[in-house]
Amino acid sequence: MTSKRPAFRLALAGDAIVNRRISTCNDPRVLEIFALFQQSDLGFINCETLFHDYSGPELYPAAESGWTYMRAPPEVADDLRWMGIKLMSVANNHTLDYSYGGLFSTLAALKKAGIENAGAGRNLEEARAAAYVDTGTARVSLVSMTTSFTRWSRAGSPYDGIPGRPGINPLGFHFAADKDTLARFIEMAAQFGWWVARVSDKEWQINPPGLHTTITRYFETDEKGATMVLDEDDVTANLRAIRNAKAHSDIAIAHIHNHEWDQLQATTTVPPAFMPPFARSAVEAGADVVIAQGSHAPLRGIEIHKGKPIFYDTGDFFAMSNMVTRFPADFYRRHSSHLTKPMHDMTVAEVLNVRVPYLRDFPVHPPKPETPRRRCGVVPVLHYGDDGQLSRIELHPFVHEHDRVALNGIPMAPADEASARYVIDHLAELSRPFGTRIKFDGKIGLLDLSASS
Repeated sequence: MTSKRPAFRLALAGDAIVNRRISTCNDPRVLEIFALFQQSDLGFINCETLFHDYSGPELYPAAESGWTYMRAPPEVADDLRWMGIKLMSVANNHTLDYSYGGLFSTLAALKKAGIENAGAGRNLEEARAAAYVDTGTARVSLVSMTTSFTRWSRAGSPYDGIPGRPGINPLGFHFAADKDTLARFIEMAAQFGWWVARVSDKEWQINPPGLHTTITRYFETDEKGATMVLDEDDVTANLRAIRNAKAHSDIAIAHIHNHEWDQLQATTTVPPAFMPPFARSAVEAGADVVIAQGSHAPLRGIEIHKGKPIFYDTGDFFAMSNMVTRFPADFYRRHSSHLTKPMHDMTVAEVLNVRVPYLRDFPVHPPKPETPRRRCGVVPVLHYGDDGQLSRIELHPFVHEHDRVALNGIPMAPADEASARYVIDHLAELSRPFGTRIKFDGKIGLLDLSASS
């Protein structure tokens, strides 16, 4: 006789771009969204911030950040645990905004709050290792990686008696192009004085003038055009980590933070060409859930592969990057050409407003969207039956509103059916190319699990 296990609920969220306390919020529409995590057996989110108080060992603003220098008071980690988050990914482009000290402070705050995490550590082996949560109903694992990162933030392995380097678990990529396209690019790089080296019959390395260490690799291919290709070593190692995680858990989650888009379709709503094949490989390696995020599109589609869901982006859950109150000098200098007065006279809010044209008016590729993007997303709630099989996926829509500063960037349930339908219909449209069907059920979306690639 086969013993049955209790049913299990898993709630997922995208980016936690959060920088202030959330447990004090009493708005009913916000609490409705928080309850999805509090009433589930396990809540997951991506940690798109750092927990520190601007001081501590090795804590300095990096010369190059992930765009905004992210930061939250350490007690916000306790608020996320209160909200129902027990598992977090920490591999993303902001993980080292405040150097190694910011990373160590963040990991310490998460440990103190009782939130397991994966995706960064004191060396590559630690960053790539899975995190585990025992819920009493099911054991859940997480392997977290990122394709979007500053090169120096990549974790390193110990070797020959030399310690490894702290950082993130990378899923790096290089570039490939046909002979003619690559030749034109090499010619233009040379005209700008870049360092160009042919290291094999089919591989070139191209770097800024005078730099021989910031290696960017380009390969000649027979296929027409240009594309991004995942680094084989990172693919192999991360798939191995997923296989190992699955062997030690009931439910394995694979997380990929990525900002890249499909350059041929020139829209941030479509993932890069390398992402769907890798996500499917992650499923085949043992991942029960694959969740990618970071596009700020705000949404990307959903695919069902071999009965397992792949979420290409569920949208930014907390979106408070415009509410950061302090920035290092490097942030001001980055936007110095558009400052309307001397740096010392500019407030943080004014500089954040200066930054807006980079997102709205200046883009050449991808072009700005034809219609303004609504800040919205979904919380997938996955229901597993007492047989351990996935039986239902609910898609709970949320929106961000800005009528009050106190609620700025905090997710809340849509105010009416029309707003909820907008989010679900938009997600259904983005999911259609993957053969996925989503039905709007008056308030939420229901994902059809029968259509599987």
